[in-house]
Amino acid sequence: MAKPVKNRRRKFGKVETKTNRHGQTYYDASYIPPVEARERYPHLPARIHRNFDEGYELQADAWLSEAKRLIDLGAWEPPEVLEARNAGGTVLFRDYAQAYVENRRKGDNRPIRQTTKDKYAQYLRDYLNPVLGDLPMNSIKPANIREWYDSMNVTKDGRGESIRRHVFELLDAIMAEAATAPLDELGTTLIKVNPVQFKVPRPATKHVYVIATREQVQALADAMPSNLRLGVLLAGTLGLRQGEVLGLQRRDLELDKTPALLHVRRSAKEISENGHKVAVLGETKTPSSKRDIELPAPLVAEIRRHMDTYVDKRPTALLFTGVRTRGIVRGQSMRNAFSKAIDAVNIPALKGMDFHDLRHTGLTHYAEEGATVGQLMRLGGHTNIKTVATYQQSSKDADRRLLEKVEASMGGTSASADTAKTDNPTPSHNPSNVSEASNPSSDEKARALADALAGLDLEPRLTVLRGLDDEQRGQVLALLPSTVQVDTIQGLIKAVA
Repeated sequence: MAKPVKNRRRKFGKVETKTNRHGQTYYDASYIPPVEARERYPHLPARIHRNFDEGYELQADAWLSEAKRLIDLGAWEPPEVLEARNAGGTVLFRDYAQAYVENRRKGDNRPIRQTTKDKYAQYLRDYLNPVLGDLPMNSIKPANIREWYDSMNVTKDGRGESIRRHVFELLDAIMAEAATAPLDELGTTLIKVNPVQFKVPRPATKHVYVIATREQVQALADAMPSNLRLGVLLAGTLGLRQGEVLGLQRRDLELDKTPALLHVRRSAKEISENGHKVAVLGETKTPSSKRDIELPAPLVAEIRRHMDTYVDKRPTALLFTGVRTRGIVRGQSMRNAFSKAIDAVNIPALKGMDFHDLRHTGLTHYAEEGATVGQLMRLGGHTNIKTVATYQQSSKDADRRLLEKVEASMGGTSASADTAKTDNPTPSHNPSNVSEASNPSSDEKARALADALAGLDLEPRLTVLRGLDDEQRGQVLALLPSTVQVDTIQGLIKAVA
């Protein structure tokens, strides 16, 4: 423990010469803070201290003199408050941004995943630090943000626009944190105002999901390397994500149960390790992504054949391994093989399809075959009902089948009308205002009702829908415009809850 060596009397404060436990001498300067400051800063210590190395006694005196001057002027503040206020001029963007990424947490206070940290670190390294990295945080102005934004390369056809938006969102979050996160008990922030003062529109060009038919999924699987063939069937039938497919182990399959089950419990992903990307098994995308999926019988037979050929008997043996490494298949390897399969099948309708579209294909087919919103959320491992709405889009094959149903119903309308006139002469209430004299088909009635409900406010729309049976309700919901459909489904779910 340090002990005083000598003291010198001063009009204000004192400087003590002390030695630390290593025998090194230093100066401990201190003074009593002004009494009136305790009302504003109730946690002030009895004395304010600052240490100076041996030989810097004059600097200690100067520090005390400056504190006395500020007290006399009524402008004194605790040193930590001044440091917080001045930190923006000393902290560089690259250092603050790196700390932000390392310490970032989600809304539920869980740390962001390592894969997300790696992605953000790449954004800093490749796009932000070259322009903003060496600037002190409080010197970054809106003009600097605009300069960075304009430095991002975006082609006339929109390539690069999506990544620019992602990096922009990270930059906005970093600067917003610096402008709002308090550094002291008074709420002092690193910078006064977020310099990101403009909005970026969402990219006009988005990937349009390509939905394959069952037959096309099979053709794509047959065009894959034999050890990866099953992966296409799992994704295109069950709606698994690529990482979920590549993270499957023998213990995740219960093929002798009735029905057979597949358990999604982990996901393969790539992280940075010593400057290199390494494939590892990690957590699923979200907690709700852990799920159990019942397997259709034809897929069970495919899985058995694959496991007999490529998977050893250990419970933790991976379903898919590299031919040479026998380790986790990297995502890029799967995507490359799938791209070659697209070229090999040479089906114009599949042009531009990527591996992730298989997930949308599988879930879209579930929707076409009558899966409820709740079932789709469970099968896909979703928590956001708006995401599920994307699977309401139809494949061309489903459109053809729908047209056939409409044509068949139209062909039988006259006979139905004659029967109805004889059997049910008394008109009933018609919420869609369609004349009972024409006795339209159930499809036409559903369409008319959907059109009428789309123009109503949410509450009366929900009231009408709750009065229908499950089959009618599902039919009308499927015909609502997508924007109306999502709000309506959410309202129905809340009502049930």
